[in-house]
Amino acid sequence: MFKIKICFILFVLCSRALSQQPAPLSLREAIAEGLENNYSILLERNNEAISGNNVTYGNAGMLPNVDLNGRVSGGTNFNASASVAMDWTVFDGLAMFANYDRLKELELIGQENLRATIQQTVAVIMNLYFDIVSKQQELDAYKHILRISRLRVHSANDRFMGGRVSKVDLLSAQVDYNADTASYIRQTEDLRQVKIQLNKLLAREITTDFFASDSIVVDQTLSYGSIYDRALAENPDIVLSRMLVNVAAFNLKAIEGSQYPRLRLTSSYTLANETNRASTFNYGATMTVPLFNGMNINRQIKNAKIELESAEIRREQIRKEIETQVATAYSTYIVYRDLATFEATNLNLAEENLDISMDRYRLGAISAVELRDVQRSYIAATNRLIVAKFNAKIAETSLKLLTGNVW
Repeated sequence: MFKIKICFILFVLCSRALSQQPAPLSLREAIAEGLENNYSILLERNNEAISGNNVTYGNAGMLPNVDLNGRVSGGTNFNASASVAMDWTVFDGLAMFANYDRLKELELIGQENLRATIQQTVAVIMNLYFDIVSKQQELDAYKHILRISRLRVHSANDRFMGGRVSKVDLLSAQVDYNADTASYIRQTEDLRQVKIQLNKLLAREITTDFFASDSIVVDQTLSYGSIYDRALAENPDIVLSRMLVNVAAFNLKAIEGSQYPRLRLTSSYTLANETNRASTFNYGATMTVPLFNGMNINRQIKNAKIELESAEIRREQIRKEIETQVATAYSTYIVYRDLATFEATNLNLAEENLDISMDRYRLGAISAVELRDVQRSYIAATNRLIVAKFNAKIAETSLKLLTGNVW
């Protein structure tokens, strides 16, 4: 009896803890927090800003360099001088224009990397969120089973005290109740661990408790053809591979430009001092014609062409990889979507069987062992449905992520 009271107290404590529900958190709120606070997104935003800052005419080599020079010397005679000098490359075989186009493409790559990071982070947030929803549902199922096991203990105790059953029946009911209590506690801990992972992703206080308020709703409308077309057009990896081909092409143009003559304009203005009584202004132009540099330009051009070819090969490789991922994810999506529909019907049968069995158990029409089997069937059917819906949602999210538009 003392053990029964302890189990009853434990159940009451679990019930009270469950009744004190933490603040709800919707999926939309979780995603909003992630977009604002996630560290990976914040870092990628900085990288995007750097690539944007780099797109300047000066960084491409189109603007002149202007320097102010000063010199002071002492000794027997003190002498000071100052001058302003300008050096401007006005033609370099159009390499500067290729460099500028390359910088603009790198800016686009920075933007696409940010978009990809956002999409990937949102997908992980969604997967963790729906994992929490699944574990909450499993916890509710264990709570329901625990309640039934508790009633079994009370019923077995009353029957034992009345001399209608042996102590073995009471002990069996108590063992089952203790096993269900342990399952409930383990499920509670599993739920807490996933919440910690989501809090980390959202850059929240790690131990913040919450209740996932949304349910798992699987999109039934996804078609292979539309997913395939969008993935090949908008998948971040495919888009980035096309951009990297452009970068390699611009790099080749810049290197090819180094074969042509370079024209530089120079000028300087020197202020008057004790040595030079009058200020002077000089200007001129310098043309450099590359004749021979150890065949290095030819080598660089060959390597640039190979890099361009490699970029094109990687683009095709990534395309084939995305095609494979779409086919695999869509097959998984179809299987679990249909399985979730089937398991929903099966769970309705299991629930009805459990309700009928409880009534029959109260009337003494079935044994505790038979009721226990029905309990196991119910929890198994519940878990199968939850797993099927969760896996279908994961596959759906994976498909949408492949299209570059997960949310």
